[in-house]
Amino acid sequence: MRRRRWLLPALLLGALVTVAAAVVAFAIVGRTPTPTPTARYAVRGIYDRDSSKTGFDDEAALGFNAIDSGPYRDQMDALGRRGLKGIVWLGPYSNESCSFTRSDRWVRSHLARIAGHRAVGAYFIDDEPDADKCPGAPAQIKARAALVKSIDRRPPTLIVSYQVDQLERFAGTVDVIGLDHYPCSTRHGCDYDVINEQAAVADRLGIRYWGVIQAFGDDWYKLPSPHELHSQFLYWRATKMEGYLVFAWRWPKDRPKQWLANRSDLRAQLAKENAPQRR
Repeated sequence: MRRRRWLLPALLLGALVTVAAAVVAFAIVGRTPTPTPTARYAVRGIYDRDSSKTGFDDEAALGFNAIDSGPYRDQMDALGRRGLKGIVWLGPYSNESCSFTRSDRWVRSHLARIAGHRAVGAYFIDDEPDADKCPGAPAQIKARAALVKSIDRRPPTLIVSYQVDQLERFAGTVDVIGLDHYPCSTRHGCDYDVINEQAAVADRLGIRYWGVIQAFGDDWYKLPSPHELHSQFLYWRATKMEGYLVFAWRWPKDRPKQWLANRSDLRAQLAKENAPQRR
């Protein structure tokens, strides 16, 4: 009887220790994102072109399949021969004048030459429009996207925004929004929670989105190490992103030593990230 009295508290203590250990383990694991299983994202894009003869040989060799492009038939033909897609730039929208620098007539004439081309992957309407400076920007973006769709309905329309508090105003203006609130700064290091935060807002608003990966540094932003670059991908893969763009091949313009074009360590890491991921 005494033995049973001792055994019962011992069993209870053991159970409590097991539960406590499980809670601690869960808390630790919870800090690490769990990537969504995927063989490969359909959109693996890169800002800028490289210095090869085609302008994309070096980028394609790293596994990028969506190449920064203009609305030009020769560029689409060259990409099409390689089975690649062009992210066709149609901007910019000026946050100073609150207007597009290209007219509707310019858009119609240039898209008429490439509409229906198999190499058109997306139409990039603008990069970082600001609805605080230009309250009419969402309506203007939506109208420009509608114009593009009236000419070529298949490819998605795209803008990129870093201002999470403005996503609600731009929701529904284009098919896809690239989210580029970058996580790594010289002052604060890499705060990957910003990836979760912007993705959560986009999810709540029902926005289809692509992650924009930081692969540059300047006076404010910290050039990520290969490990920090990989960490960004881990966090983004745990979201509902449908693809991604990497910024940028050659940026900042006045710091060539920091360009991806001149950083073999970061290029090697990007080749790994672009490769099929284990399930």
